[in-house]
Amino acid sequence: MKRTYALLAIGCGLLFAASTCFAQMYTLTDLVTTPDPMCPSGSYLSAGVNASGQVAGSCLSGHFPIRAFRTAPNRPINPATDDLGTFGGSFSVARGVNDSGQVVGISQNTDGVYHAFRTVPNGLIDLATDDLGIVNAYGINNVGQVVGSFHVADSVPFISHALRTAPNSPFNPATDDLGTLGGGQSVAVGVNELGQAVGYSASESGNHAFRTAPNRLINPVTDDLGTLGGTETLAFGVNDLGEAVGYSFDLHNTIRHAFRTAPNKPINPATDDLGTLGGMDSLATAIDAFEQVVGYSSTAAFRSHAFLYSNGVMHDLNSLVPAAPGCELFYVSDINDRGQIAAVRNCGGPSQHPVLLNPIYNAPVRPPVRADGSSVFAVKRESVPLGFILLQRDVRTCTLLPARLVITRIKDGKLTRARSRNLSITGCRYAYDLKPNRLGVGLYRADVSINGIMVGHAVFAVR
Repeated sequence: MKRTYALLAIGCGLLFAASTCFAQMYTLTDLVTTPDPMCPSGSYLSAGVNASGQVAGSCLSGHFPIRAFRTAPNRPINPATDDLGTFGGSFSVARGVNDSGQVVGISQNTDGVYHAFRTVPNGLIDLATDDLGIVNAYGINNVGQVVGSFHVADSVPFISHALRTAPNSPFNPATDDLGTLGGGQSVAVGVNELGQAVGYSASESGNHAFRTAPNRLINPVTDDLGTLGGTETLAFGVNDLGEAVGYSFDLHNTIRHAFRTAPNKPINPATDDLGTLGGMDSLATAIDAFEQVVGYSSTAAFRSHAFLYSNGVMHDLNSLVPAAPGCELFYVSDINDRGQIAAVRNCGGPSQHPVLLNPIYNAPVRPPVRADGSSVFAVKRESVPLGFILLQRDVRTCTLLPARLVITRIKDGKLTRARSRNLSITGCRYAYDLKPNRLGVGLYRADVSINGIMVGHAVFAVR
């Protein structure tokens, strides 16, 4: 799940158009290396990646998930240890994983009934401890709050409401029912560390995305995210700033586009439409702490390709990994705050494999700005040296290409660009002369990018 701004170690790739060597922003790890007797199809779907590089997902039978898994950190699937099992039946489906290795999803019991589960950290599915009841579970945050939906008792016709549990607690319909935007149905899909839930709900004008206040019920007055012009919109992810992502139909309800809202704001059609990779449709599935969005989009060739949206540009992830003729990254489920991406690749056969994309480059901040985000500088101070080194596959390199620094002010949940400059190169590091007396009092984030893609971050305060 997504970390707060105090955790700053993040890696992200670089796109160097001038060199095919540097065009590779990510290494790609195929997570299927050993045949699994519990997954005869050999086909899988990823559901999420946590801060340690653990990927959760499910084996597929045809297009249907049938068996949940969770990998060890940054490792392929090990059939002997990573099969999460079931509640006694034949099926289990993983839908999310948090930084403790807790996985949520649904599983069949011995009576063939599907119940939601939330495992203990790095544990297998256990009926004695993990059963959340006859509900759907879709997401989990780092304190163990689960979001999903449940069937409202005695409702005719069938009605489901969004739910959000208390931390590591069973589902309680008396306290966990989030309500709706005014219609009959609602589903919660994502939740951040503050307890803000996002999803979609029936409203007076169609299915609309919602984002709650922290640990609050759905408020139709404040939580309806609106649309990009059509009548339907769905939200799938939210970061700790309250930026929600998903998709919305256009004015004519004929195409859907991915969106990313401003912090705790409704959709603004003028600024929040992320566009496509050249086709008509796109959908955003997740967002990290630094506003990078992942999802998938149609291309001009009518193919579905995974994308990374960074610094205002949608990048085809297929162009940022080592070339593999006949293989396509067509789906992406999640991104963590280290820049690792959980995606799915097909190489022309009937099976599809989950893959983990690892950034080749990382630009850690150097003292006097500390990596834990605790640096505070006096507003009267005229100058602070802000520097970043560049790591290539975790090894420092002095081959530094032109980089840009953007300093953003964070105030009352709003982001305002304060500075945008090209970074100078001093010896083996990127350097910038930070001037607190010109920035003024406030909390700031500094983002380093090369060719428009983020590679490093720092957070500091001016008092």
